[in-house]
Amino acid sequence: MSIALSEQCNLNCTYCNVDKLSKKRIDPELFLQQYRKKKSEYPNERFQIDFFGGEPLLQWDLVQRITEEIKKDGNQLFMPTNGLLLNEERVDYLVKNNFRVSLSFDGLWQDLNRPQHNSTGSLKHYIEKRDLFKKIPDLECHTMVSRGNYNLLENHLFITELLGINPDLTLVRDVGIWDQEAVQKFNIGFSELVNWYIANADSVEVPGLIHHYLYHIILYTSKRVRVDFCGAGDHYFSFSENKLIPCNRFKDDNSMIAKIPEYKLMKECESCDVKNYCKKGCLFENIKNEGPIVELCDIYKHIYSELIRMVKELNGNSTFREYMQREIYDA
Repeated sequence: MSIALSEQCNLNCTYCNVDKLSKKRIDPELFLQQYRKKKSEYPNERFQIDFFGGEPLLQWDLVQRITEEIKKDGNQLFMPTNGLLLNEERVDYLVKNNFRVSLSFDGLWQDLNRPQHNSTGSLKHYIEKRDLFKKIPDLECHTMVSRGNYNLLENHLFITELLGINPDLTLVRDVGIWDQEAVQKFNIGFSELVNWYIANADSVEVPGLIHHYLYHIILYTSKRVRVDFCGAGDHYFSFSENKLIPCNRFKDDNSMIAKIPEYKLMKECESCDVKNYCKKGCLFENIKNEGPIVELCDIYKHIYSELIRMVKELNGNSTFREYMQREIYDA
């Protein structure tokens, strides 16, 4: 379950579609009612509770109120945050309560993708706070890749050097973001990242972007498991504006929710070469587009093709084989 505490945010990210100046907040008591109901429906399941925004640290009192109520249930607690409102006290609280924390940070693209509300950049503030960030055990980093962000290898190396974290690069998957020129430039950048890893596989960690999509291939080839959609409304729910819905994207349109069964498995995908690996992108955006987003399909096909090439080229590499064996075991 995710909680959209509020859409309010202290940054003005170019690809984000929430109302960043919103004053609306959830009622924590209403969330706890829905939480307890779901817990009673699945008494033997361990829940992951994701504290989302906007920026969740702007609603710190809600974070504490909900955490104190649910932490006794053995849930996994997770918070994606831009981190700029972290301080020593908040870091201590998150660490004490075993939060997994993922830093929303776009590295070299930060000032372009994630400006402040006054249109000035925010990268310098991350550099100022990096010592504080490093006090969070197993800190993760998720980095959005949008049109114009093609130097994937350069940014991977920048973030790794700055924060000591292997970042998860994640595609922006909204309708209208990508055109064919952007697709071609992204694909060139992805191939550069793959070729760099092939050349350095003995001495570097598998980049997060490669690992993410390679896992889909491993899942199918080793277990014959296909993951055809994100799970919204199935095993994933969001509490947003005091109601439980499949995902925060669906909060304003019940007619879109009614179309979920139709788009969970799209007929256009069944003839695709990568149908057994591909998660098909964002369910909400596919419904909005009335089918798969062609430009994203072209990116996914290139990604999986390049990863299959990579696996073949590294077949004799003992370091990579050990990595694959671990992933197959964990899949």
